Amino acid sequence: MLTELKLENFRNFSGAGLVFHEKSVIFQGANGQGKTSLLEALFFLANLRSFRTSQTREIRKIGSPSFRLGVSIRRRGTWTSRLELEAGAVRSLRIDGLPVSRASEFTGRIKTIAFLPDDPWIINGPSVLRRRFFDMFICMLDREYFTALQQYSSALKSRNFLLKNRNLNRDILFSYDTLLASSGQKIIALRLKYSALLSDAIQVILTEIRPELADFKIRMRYASETAEQKSFMKKLENDFAKDMQKGFTSFGPHLDDFVFLVDEKPLRLYGSRGQCRMTSLCLKLAELEIVKNASSSGVEDTVVLVDDATGDLDEKAKFSFLSKIADAGQIFYAFTELPGENFFRDSQIFKVENGTARVTGS
Repeated sequence: MLTELKLENFRNFSGAGLVFHEKSVIFQGANGQGKTSLLEALFFLANLRSFRTSQTREIRKIGSPSFRLGVSIRRRGTWTSRLELEAGAVRSLRIDGLPVSRASEFTGRIKTIAFLPDDPWIINGPSVLRRRFFDMFICMLDREYFTALQQYSSALKSRNFLLKNRNLNRDILFSYDTLLASSGQKIIALRLKYSALLSDAIQVILTEIRPELADFKIRMRYASETAEQKSFMKKLENDFAKDMQKGFTSFGPHLDDFVFLVDEKPLRLYGSRGQCRMTSLCLKLAELEIVKNASSSGVEDTVVLVDDATGDLDEKAKFSFLSKIADAGQIFYAFTELPGENFFRDSQIFKVENGTARVTGS
């Protein structure tokens, strides 16, 4: 359970300290007041990423050189841990007051599943959103994937820099090619593993909630050569002239995609708005189920974030959704208006207004 959140120069919050004492917490306020920013802060502390932007500079308060976040976590009822970060020109991370240098040591200590209004874009938006979803999902479960993704991203950035500047030093390029191939084939193997696991889990949930969508599959699109290190290296060699001409690496996990199919038809092309909305909701519910099964403590280790994600659900779907997330370790909601369902009867309520948050009920 998260017991305290502190923010400094984060979005429209100059400074704030919130203390939590309930499993269910509601941030209520009009649009643009900061309630989503509080969810974003919790997500950032868990993943060192925002669910709204890839640009850290957009997160800090205008005119501030950096922002700071901190959260206290109570585990097993008595043991308390604290995560703190500052992000500006450089990033510093602390766990229980001690500095840590590696992101892999910091992330994963809070497992978060975020249900957001833009989730349908994972289904019918650009491929970068699907890769981002799968990368964050798998990183939460598999440290090997986190490391491989970091290595691949670093090598790709360096290789593309050399290609763009027409640097023909093949020895240097070969070193990056080797790292791309070794980390890239691990990424492919783990994406195939976890996308299949997720596909099966979503199918079970859709069968219960929306039987007409039960014939659901996730199919991964990737260059077959990237599944094995030797063939990956060979393709990098064969495509070198083309990559040099283009100025970037023209294939690999950074360009792969995931296709969501119902009755063998891509939802992105043939699905209705309602079908894409429901499938994206079930996608996150399946993520929650898999994270629960992967944890020795079950779903109690997870924090669920819900940002006005139930407004267009019918009563049956809303009840099913709220029931499925109810046994999470803690749930944080952002609403413009306070909900009336019994699920929220014992919630702690914060009124969020113009970058401030105050308790109004519990």
